[in-house]
Amino acid sequence: MVLKAQAPADGAVLGSFEETPVTEAGQIFENSREAQHSWGALSTVQRLSYLKRFRHVLVDLQEEIADIIAASTGKTKTDALTTEVMGAADALKHVEKEAPSVMSNEKVKTPIHFAGKASYINRKPRGTVLIVSPWNFPFQLAVSPVAEALAAGNTVILKPSEDTPMVGELLRRLSSLFPEHVMQVVMGDADLGEALTSEDPDFIHFTGSVSTGRKIQEKAAQKLIPTILELGGKDAMTVFEDANLQRAAKAAVWGSFHNSGQVCLSTERVFVQAGVYDSFLTEVKQEAAKLRQGKDEDADIGSMTTRRQYEHVKEQVQDALDQGAILETGRAPGDWDDSSLFIEPVILTNIKPSMALWSVETFGPVMPIMAFETEEEAVTLANDTEYGLGGSVFTSDIGRAERFTGRMRTGNMNINEVLVSVANFHLPYGGVKNSGIGKYHGRDGIRSFCIETSVLADKGTEDNEIIWYPNAGKYDLFLDMISNFWGRRRNWKSFIQSYMSLNKF
Repeated sequence: MVLKAQAPADGAVLGSFEETPVTEAGQIFENSREAQHSWGALSTVQRLSYLKRFRHVLVDLQEEIADIIAASTGKTKTDALTTEVMGAADALKHVEKEAPSVMSNEKVKTPIHFAGKASYINRKPRGTVLIVSPWNFPFQLAVSPVAEALAAGNTVILKPSEDTPMVGELLRRLSSLFPEHVMQVVMGDADLGEALTSEDPDFIHFTGSVSTGRKIQEKAAQKLIPTILELGGKDAMTVFEDANLQRAAKAAVWGSFHNSGQVCLSTERVFVQAGVYDSFLTEVKQEAAKLRQGKDEDADIGSMTTRRQYEHVKEQVQDALDQGAILETGRAPGDWDDSSLFIEPVILTNIKPSMALWSVETFGPVMPIMAFETEEEAVTLANDTEYGLGGSVFTSDIGRAERFTGRMRTGNMNINEVLVSVANFHLPYGGVKNSGIGKYHGRDGIRSFCIETSVLADKGTEDNEIIWYPNAGKYDLFLDMISNFWGRRRNWKSFIQSYMSLNKF
């Protein structure tokens, strides 16, 4: 079925795309598994030559790609270019650099009582990988795991979000840069996703909501299919009284309002030490007042991507105001222009734990601010969430920042910075608690798409081993060997004598 896609900001028709019939799920997997035999047989360097070409084409088409992303998501063209196109190019370059060493046998130490043997870790592809990518960063959050999976020798079935189909259509065009069926891009809704999950992929990488992530994990668990789930967040930004307040205020505005707050690592709760609370609030309101909304290259903030998310944010803000929150910046929901998906950035104070925006992911341009007195209270407040994706702390005392970071139950943290830990592809990325399972990015990202086989190798020249049969006469020698090597005082001479005697059996 051929469908039309519309822009979120003004409803203009962006183009058409072909929806993948659910009935084709089985054939798609059959094609992927067949293609994996030849793709996995290539050397890592050969596979990376395709990824390098992909990166070059991506850069050549960067303006076209940014235009499609901006039109499909409502984000500004500058955001589309930097966080999506540049981010994807950097992810590809990172994989190109790291994959050869990651995919080579990794030597590890061998204990002395296994003298003469070698130990190493062998990595190989898992097989066919299903990647389900989201609508908030529909290009970069698809390209990054695809690159890691392909570099490791897997074939990929990519299902982009049905909310940004023209980005999916773009990815389908780019998939032609690889051999047939190595990277298949399929288009469809939750029914297609369920059908694909039912075809027993060798690995599933999902980025999206907690509710959908749970469903995928439940289905995968039935057949012990390994997964990476990158889910939601409710990140806290903690500002201590010795922080650079101007920097912290600018960071809070960018961290809360970047991409209209539609970032998994968005700053969704801001805790400020009481002594600087008023000063910080003044600074942050001044910074927010400078922002420009629109679709042109100079705009700071675009629109929401979906009507569904717009309504969700509207409900949360209204709930907070109904419970006594104070609107410091922005408009009350009753004054919003529902004919568009633009939301003027909102700053709220007088926040209470009973409000939905305290505990439920907002995913919109809303910044709740609350005061705290002590470091201990700040730790408690920041950890008071079912999520554990990221967070940030602002202070001039690096020792305190590191201490605070060490107590955060999150997968990622930034010190005197926000969000950008995810943009360093040398760092593994993932969450804890309801924010997900597993890691990608970094060397861990490539490893996650591999079967890791631990190998202990012997040359095979000797006829026997000290722990093989028979046991007769060995007990006292083993007692001596254990005592002399692992006991209170190491005696090399006695250890070697015991070991050599055991070798004579």
